[in-house]
Amino acid sequence: MRKLIAGIILGTALLCGTKTHAQYNREYFFWVGRSCMMNNDYQEAIRTLNTLLRFDEDAFEGYFLRGIAKYNLDDLLGADTDFSAAIVKNPVFTTAYIYRALTRTRMGNYDDALQDFREAIDLRPDLPDAYYSRGYTRLQNKQYEEAIEDFDKFIFQENKVADAYIGRGTAYLYLKDTVRALENFDQAIRTNRENPNGYYQRGTLLLQKEEYARAEADFDMSIRCDSAFLPPYFNRAVVYSNTNRPMQALADFDRVLQLDSTNSFTYFNRAILRTQIGDYNRALDDFDRVALYSPGNVQVYYLRAMLKTRLGSIRTSPTPT
Repeated sequence: MRKLIAGIILGTALLCGTKTHAQYNREYFFWVGRSCMMNNDYQEAIRTLNTLLRFDEDAFEGYFLRGIAKYNLDDLLGADTDFSAAIVKNPVFTTAYIYRALTRTRMGNYDDALQDFREAIDLRPDLPDAYYSRGYTRLQNKQYEEAIEDFDKFIFQENKVADAYIGRGTAYLYLKDTVRALENFDQAIRTNRENPNGYYQRGTLLLQKEEYARAEADFDMSIRCDSAFLPPYFNRAVVYSNTNRPMQALADFDRVLQLDSTNSFTYFNRAILRTQIGDYNRALDDFDRVALYSPGNVQVYYLRAMLKTRLGSIRTSPTPT
């Protein structure tokens, strides 16, 4: 989703008339705002666009671009407000409907997001991006069959986008159709062999099927494509753990936590593995981290109490003579 938001900057159509001095200024502010956003300087982009909108309250593209900047700064309410202003100024601004829908999807407001997608598709039924984005919104809203329909429509027009096959495969997976899910993940990899998510998704499915060697190979490839992509490290650790290679599993859990030090799920799994290999003190430290970062995890308190009981028995047992 973030890539789509960033990508729209290059394709946004701006007014290009230059008949008056004021019009030149207007274009200058647009140019500076766009340049700042392309350099990921979103705060400066907002300041520039604020100036533009003070002089020209009807510049709907200014609200739109400022909304994108706010979206990238995680100011979702501000982004929603700006996209809405752009739509009020230009009710047929299809792209503003799409990006307001993306914003509302991130906020979990799926009903309004889907309504925005309907507006965009009514305006431009030939625009494939709306089907792609709505497919992912429907995935999050657990509308799996409808998501597949949207990905079908997108792929009919754009068949070289690996993430579309990944989305459709994920929908099939939720519908328990592992055959079609695997076919789509295979197609995603054929479409883009540099996309780490294709290998990760296929590897995860193979892990569920307990095809550990093939799953491990996919996680290796995913990491090779992007060494900062965390999910394959975690799942490869699960493969290692299930194939009696605890030290390699611990190394992958460590890698996840190096990049995401508050990942309670990883601490939890590392604690269980450390308990299994008898590294009780470090396991206890990990359970403490889980309780800190996920205090609502009831299971951790039970397991930590059991481990403390075991440690107490070890420490109080008489020394052999």
